Amino acid sequence: MLGKKSVEQINAKISSIIGADMVVDGNIRAKEAVRVEGAVNGDVETEGALIISSSGKVKGNVKGSSIVIGGSLEGDLTSSGRTEVASTGKVIGNIRTKSLVVDENGVFQGQCIMNAEGIGTLPKPSVNTSVAEKQEQEQEQDAKKDSTNNNNKWNKR
Repeated sequence: MLGKKSVEQINAKISSIIGADMVVDGNIRAKEAVRVEGAVNGDVETEGALIISSSGKVKGNVKGSSIVIGGSLEGDLTSSGRTEVASTGKVIGNIRTKSLVVDENGVFQGQCIMNAEGIGTLPKPSVNTSVAEKQEQEQEQDAKKDSTNNNNKWNKR
């Protein structure tokens, strides 16, 4: 199985577990690895690894050094290392990671930015200017250039 060895290595270092019968409403921050088997309604941020097991559900943004999604995630994901969406995993949101593996039957709906350097410093898209507005501005600039060029042609004659 792809990634089985790395998951076993991560399991040996887990310091916090959200049990299958637990529901956490709020953000979670940890210095070491976290395993989510229950439900979390909030952001999960860890300096170590994050594992969302097949029964785990997270509605919020997640951040970790390496992340394995076996359950469901509705939110954005940021990883400074490896991200794996297992065959039982489902990610609805954007991913920023160094490397990404999506197993067969794994679900990923969103955008992915893969960058080996500066994962935490990637620029965020501008909220104020939409793509359509940018296209309109470019067209207006092109039209101004054309009219200026046309005026110059007539002035030369």
